[in-house]
Amino acid sequence: MAGYMSGKVAMVFGGGSDAHRGVAVALAEAGADIAIAGLKGELAAEAALHSISNEIWALGHRSTVVTLEADHAASFAEAVQRVIAELGRADVVVRADAVLNA
Repeated sequence: MAGYMSGKVAMVFGGGSDAHRGVAVALAEAGADIAIAGLKGELAAEAALHSISNEIWALGHRSTVVTLEADHAASFAEAVQRVIAELGRADVVVRADAVLNA
């Protein structure tokens, strides 16, 4: 699907929440390939990341899952390098945490 993000790669960080999924899917629908990123060691969140990645593939876009350690700059740098190695580039980084309703 072509769109304003066609040919771009977006890294979407979050915990596998609905907000995370919504941002990733919207960017894919706009034409981007997507790297889904989250924290290492949170098994339920990692499963959600893979589910989102599978949804992106089903939309016809490439996707990968990367995990990293919280507050660890080297881990973030490694994640970016992995995305570049797997998807060829990294154009956009988005942090998509869940929004709490009061």
